[in-house]
Amino acid sequence: MKNPMPQHNLPKYFQLESGQILLGASLYYEVLGEISDDKEVVWVCHAFTGSATVKDWWPSLFLENGGFIDLEKNVVICANMLGSCYGSTGPDSVNPETNKVYGNSFPNLNNRDAVRAFIDLRKALNISKIDYLIGGSLGGQQALEWSILEPEVIENQILVASNAKHSSWGIAFNELQRQAIELGENGNEEKKQKALSLARSIAMLSYRGYDDFETNQNGKIEQGDWKVSSYLKYQGKKFNGRFSINSYKVLSKMMDAHNIAESRGNNLTAVLSSIKTKTLCIGIDSDNLFPIEEQRFMSEYIPNAIIEVITSTKGHDAFLIEGNLISQFIQKHLINTLYEEI
Repeated sequence: MKNPMPQHNLPKYFQLESGQILLGASLYYEVLGEISDDKEVVWVCHAFTGSATVKDWWPSLFLENGGFIDLEKNVVICANMLGSCYGSTGPDSVNPETNKVYGNSFPNLNNRDAVRAFIDLRKALNISKIDYLIGGSLGGQQALEWSILEPEVIENQILVASNAKHSSWGIAFNELQRQAIELGENGNEEKKQKALSLARSIAMLSYRGYDDFETNQNGKIEQGDWKVSSYLKYQGKKFNGRFSINSYKVLSKMMDAHNIAESRGNNLTAVLSSIKTKTLCIGIDSDNLFPIEEQRFMSEYIPNAIIEVITSTKGHDAFLIEGNLISQFIQKHLINTLYEEI
């Protein structure tokens, strides 16, 4: 049975990298298993539209589904990031200073802000060491940032389909999605949802790849529409009601702003070279959004980093689909090695 997800209150005046203050903010989080000295901590940083309920969206990481996480030996923690719409303070929250929903007045966030909030939760939970910090995509960006902020805390990090600085290509996709949202932002609820659907459809082009579309979305359906057209419309509509327009904008800008060298001398290779955490970089050979070159770059400059490649036609989405393979890589390079060193 799942533990209820408690709310962690951040310091009343939570200062952001921008200099702005977030007043009375909180994080919604989940703990699977019991926090104790004899259990290794697995902390998961969720992806863009993910949530704290990691077992729901990444089930293949868990032992009963063929994954590496054994709740007899591990405790799993995942917090919904600031700016999201699944329980933590975000743009749909009420601003305590005005008693109105933040909306577009919600401050800009970056990954450093999100990680500092996680660190505050870590301290409140009395966790002094994170044995395995794992994140995919936006979550991987946050995991990397965390290993720089708290090198003495993170024992091992697993960066899946992520990067050290967001690319112009990735920013372009996010910008198109925000422009799509803006088309319906001042309309009625139906127009807003259509705009969000369009943004999600654009995103699907970056989440999947050429071969996957050719294999699974080729030709026409019985009604005469192109199969791929029907697929994109379906994915867009399915997303409606599941995610917030305002959070979509905030988190996409958070991803765009990702650059671990920002305010650290702006030398990306030097910052990567300073990382002390044992690192496993995992890329996907068909990933168009976070291409394999980005994981190779990180693994080249992070001392003693290891890289593994997932062969898949599923593009960026393979990081969610291939939890068993990710687990095998972790067991091969981190868990077995950890036990050998004891």
